Parts: sequence; C-alpha cells; structure tokens
Amino acid sequence: MLNDVINWLLEDDNPAVKYRTQTELLDMPKKSAETEMTRKALLSSDLMKSVMALFDVGKNFSDSHALSALAEYGLTRDDVDIDSYVNRHIINTNFRDGCGEGFLLRNLVALGYTTNQAVINELPLILAAQQSDGGYPCISNNPKIKKPCVPHKSCFQMTASYLLLAAEMFKKGVDCPQTEGIVNYFLCRDVLYRHDDPNRFVKDVHATTFHPPVCIRIGLHMILCALSVLGKGSDPGCKRAWEILSGKCDVKGRNPSGVFVHGKYILDGSLTKPYLKIEKPGKPSKWVTFYSLLAKKERDKL
Repeated sequence: MLNDVINWLLEDDNPAVKYRTQTELLDMPKKSAETEMTRKALLSSDLMKSVMALFDVGKNFSDSHALSALAEYGLTRDDVDIDSYVNRHIINTNFRDGCGEGFLLRNLVALGYTTNQAVINELPLILAAQQSDGGYPCISNNPKIKKPCVPHKSCFQMTASYLLLAAEMFKKGVDCPQTEGIVNYFLCRDVLYRHDDPNRFVKDVHATTFHPPVCIRIGLHMILCALSVLGKGSDPGCKRAWEILSGKCDVKGRNPSGVFVHGKYILDGSLTKPYLKIEKPGKPSKWVTFYSLLAKKERDKL
C-alpha cells in the first residue's frame, strides 16, 4: 500500500510534489538524472508560470504567495532568479508581512537566503521576542484583541509559524537558540490544546489538514512535520496530535498480517484562491499526504 501511495505522489501531474517526494521522502540526490529531469519539468511547468504571474502583480500579498509557493515546491534562489522580487518584498514590508514575519522568514530560509544580510540581521531580532512560555506575542494593536496594560499570552497562530521557521533553520544548519522554548510551547499542550481546557483546541484550523499554509493557517500535518524534523515527533506530547492526523487518512490501521496500512490523506480546507495546485477539500491530497509521510519519516529516524 505504501508503494501505491508513493507512486501516486510520483505521478507527473504535479511536478512539485514529485520533486519533493524524490528528494525528501526517497532521499534521491538532487543531481541525479531522474530528479534533475523532474526539476526541469517543474521549472518549465504551468505551476511556475503561475508563480511568476503572482510576482508580476507587484502587490505585497502576491509576492508573499509567490515566495510561499516556491518554498513549497522545494526550490531555491539557485533554481529561480528571484533576488529582485525578494529585495522588493523586504523593502516594501520591512519583514512586517502582517502577522507573517515568522512565516516570511521561514520561506526565505527555505529559499536559500540565510546569507542575505537583511535576513541575517532580522532573524535574531524577531526570535528575541520570545515570551516566557516559549511562544510569540500577538502583534495586533487593536485594543479589543490586545487590551492595554493587560498581560498577554503568546499567540498560537504566530508561534506555529515560528515553529516552521525553527525547523527550516535546523535543516539549513542555522543556529536557533529559541528552538527548545518553541518546541516546549507545543509539547506542554499536547500540541493543539488549551491549558484551561485540555479537550479544546486553541484554534480549530490547526487541528485540520488546511493547505497550502499561510501565516495564521498552518495545518496539523505541517506542525507535526516541523516537530519531527526537530527530533520531537515521538515525544508523548505529540501522541494525541498523531491520532488526529491518522484520522485524516482514508485507509487506517493494520492488515490481517499486522502490517500498518498507509493511505492517502484528506484535505480539510484550503484558500479561496490557493497559490499552488491543490485538490478540492474532502478529497485525498498529494500535498497533505506528502507532508504526513514526511512527518512520519522524520519521527521514525533512528
């Protein structure tokens, strides 16, 4: 069954999923003839034309979506000439991409901008805003959300994007002293749950397989993948979250021989206009399945 699912991910209809399956799930060298063929197919595909069309719009939101798409595709600045667009977005936003500074930096790290001086300068500044519980505060100035003179807890949605940033920094070999605090923020709440009601989600969307990700809507498959990359996927604090993710699989359990059966994972929700190719909610999704299998792979590393 697992081979059937992998073969599904390797189909040619979505070269981005195929490329990441080859390089990350199957650990095929990026310079191998097979993966290079997939990379070239991706770069010449309609998927890439859509990304470049987003850059042509020239708005902050479209630049943000374009950078997110490229990061999801597993590409870097070495694959696509995007320096001018990245510089434009940094100048236009000063990294204050709404609530998405952590998410923007996650994308830039993934895209290979760890040596960019603006990124080097910004990373320690934003990470230093970590609160005592390991999370990150809401940046809203709306008094209905952030009442003056009242202590505020960390924002779960903000901290989820910082979790993805910490995982990306780890993969790129960039030091992040705040990682332990970020990870513990999630583990001490069984990943998803409120401290004052351990059977209630902090935010319902994070217990779903919403995809593609945006800064305030990061799905459970990506949260567990990040925790697994950081070596905590098998922590007892993740157990309930894994059970929820397992419930998103269209085939679950073990066959009569006791072998675990792998299936495809269902997409719970998406953007009205997704910035990448994605199935309809309620259908098996290649992106959700890829991240779910990658999360398990990282969790089960010896």
